[in-house]
Amino acid sequence: MASSAAAAALLPIPSSPSCSSSEDSDEAKPLPPPPAPEDHSPPPQQQQQQERRRRRGWQMERDCNVAMRDLALAGDVDGVFAVFDELKRAGADGGAPPNVLCCNTLVNALAEAGRAGEALKVFEEMLASGVAPNASSYNILIKLHARQLQFDLAWELIHKSDLEPDVGAYSTLITGLCRAGKVVEAWGVLDWMLEKNCRPMVHTYTPIVQAYCSDGRIEEAKLLMAEMEHVGCLPNAVTYNVLIRALCDDGRFDEVDQVLVESRTKDWKPTTVTYNIYMNGLCRKGKAKEALEQLDVMLGEGLDPTAYTLSILLNCLCHDSRLLDAIYLLQRSTELKWYAGVVAYNTVMSRLCEMGKWMAILKLLTDMIKKGIEPNTRTFNILIRSLCVGRKSSLAKSLIHSQGFPANVVTYNILIHWFYYRGKLTEANRLISLMEEKNIARDEVTYTIIVAALCREGKFDAATGFFLQSLKSGLSMDVLTVLLSRLVHADKIWEINRIFDRKDLAPDHHVFDLTIRTFCRAGYCCLRWDAPRIHEGNLEMQQTVELDGESGSGQLAVATIGGP
Repeated sequence: MASSAAAAALLPIPSSPSCSSSEDSDEAKPLPPPPAPEDHSPPPQQQQQQERRRRRGWQMERDCNVAMRDLALAGDVDGVFAVFDELKRAGADGGAPPNVLCCNTLVNALAEAGRAGEALKVFEEMLASGVAPNASSYNILIKLHARQLQFDLAWELIHKSDLEPDVGAYSTLITGLCRAGKVVEAWGVLDWMLEKNCRPMVHTYTPIVQAYCSDGRIEEAKLLMAEMEHVGCLPNAVTYNVLIRALCDDGRFDEVDQVLVESRTKDWKPTTVTYNIYMNGLCRKGKAKEALEQLDVMLGEGLDPTAYTLSILLNCLCHDSRLLDAIYLLQRSTELKWYAGVVAYNTVMSRLCEMGKWMAILKLLTDMIKKGIEPNTRTFNILIRSLCVGRKSSLAKSLIHSQGFPANVVTYNILIHWFYYRGKLTEANRLISLMEEKNIARDEVTYTIIVAALCREGKFDAATGFFLQSLKSGLSMDVLTVLLSRLVHADKIWEINRIFDRKDLAPDHHVFDLTIRTFCRAGYCCLRWDAPRIHEGNLEMQQTVELDGESGSGQLAVATIGGP
C-alpha cells in the first residue's frame, strides 16, 4: 500500500493564491498530519450487547435442539416441526438461524416417521440457506434412501459427498441392505470399507448376524460372531439378543442357557431385554414354568423387570389358564418394583371373563382402584361382559348409568347382543334408543347384531330396514352376509330383489358374487353366461342366475361390464 507521503505527492498542485504574503503562503506552513483511518467497530457497550445476543442465540439453538430430540423420541414429529419453525422465525428477526444440528434432528425425525419427501425438502432448504451438512447429515440421508430400497442413491451419496464416509455411513447402508435381504451386497459394502481403511464396528456386523438369523442360518450367524471376536470386534448385548431370539424361535433353549452361562466369561452382560426375549420364547412354546424360573434368575442378576416383562408372563399364564399364578404375580408387582398398570389387569380380567369368573373380576377391579390404577373403557367392558355371562345383565345395564362410567359403542354392543340372545327384545330396543340419546353412533357390529337377532325372530322387514339404515355409513359385507343367509334360510330369496331395487344401494360385483354364492350354497341356483354383446362401446357379459326353490322359480340377471 502507498505511504501517506506518496499519496500526498500524487495529489494535484493547488492554484496560487491572489495574495502572496508569507502568512498566507502554504510553503511557510508545515504539512498537516495524514487523516487517521476510520474505526468502524462499534463502541464497547454495543459490542457487549452483540456478544450477549450471540450467546442467547446459541443457547436458544441448544435448548431447541434438545426439545426437538425429546419430541422426536416421543414420536411427535409435528411438534419437532413447530419448534424448528419457531427457531426459523427467531433467525428471521435477527437471531441465530437453525444450525446443522437442528436441521439434522428434524430430517432424522421425518425419516424415522417415513415422511421421506418432507425430509428431503428440509435437507434442500438447509443447503439453500447456506448451512453446510456434516457427516451425520449424510448418514441420515443414506439411512433414508436405504429404507426406501434406493440403494443406488445411497451409494451415490457415499461417493459424491464432500465428506469422507465414516463407519456410520457404511453401517447404515449395510443395515438397509440386510433388511432388504441383500446380504451378499452387504458383504460387498463391508469389503469396500476395508479397502478404504475404515474399520467396521459391532453395529456394522450385527445387521448381518440378524439377516442370517432371520433366514434360519443360525450356524452361519454363530460363525460370524466367532470371527468378530477373532478380529477384536466383540459382539455386544444387542448382537447376542439377536442370536438368542433366533435360538428361541427354533426351540433351542439349551443353547440359550449355554450362551447365558458363557456371558460370565465374555465381555457382555445380559440385559432386561435379553431375559424378556428368553421368557417370551419360552412362553410361546408353552413353557410357563421355565419362564417364571428365568424371572427369578433375572432378579438375581440385579435386573429390574419392565411392564413388558409383566405382560409376557401374564399372557403366558392366562393362556395356560394358570389364573392363580397370574393374580399372584399382579400382587407381587409392588414387591418386584414394576408398574402393573391397567393393561396388565385387563389381561388377567379378560381371561377370567372367558372362564366365567365374574366375582374374581370384581375383586381385581377393587384391588386396582385401591392401588390408584384408573380403570379404562376396556376394563369396564370386560366387567360388563362377565356380568352378562354370569346372568347379571340387570346389574350390567345399571352400570352404564353410573357416573364416570366411560360407556362406548362396544359397551352397548355387548349388552344389546346379550339381551337379544336372551330374547329380551324390549330391553335391547331401549338400549338402541339410549345410544341415540347419548349420540353414540352404531358401528358395523351393532347392525350385524340387530339384523341377526331380528331375522331369528322372523322380523325380516325390520331387519331389512336396519340394513338399509346401515348403508348411511357405507355398505358392510358382514351385515349383508347375515341378511342374505337368513333370508335364504327362511326361503325368502325374493326379498333380495326388493333390497337391490333400492336407489340407495348400488350393488357391485362383490355384492352380486356374495349373493350368488349364498344361493348356490343353499342349492337354489345354477349359473350360465349369456352371449356377450357390445353396449355403448363396452363389452357386456350377462350372468343369469336360475332360481329353483319352494317359493318358485325364476331368473336373476347380473350384468358384468368389461372394458372397450
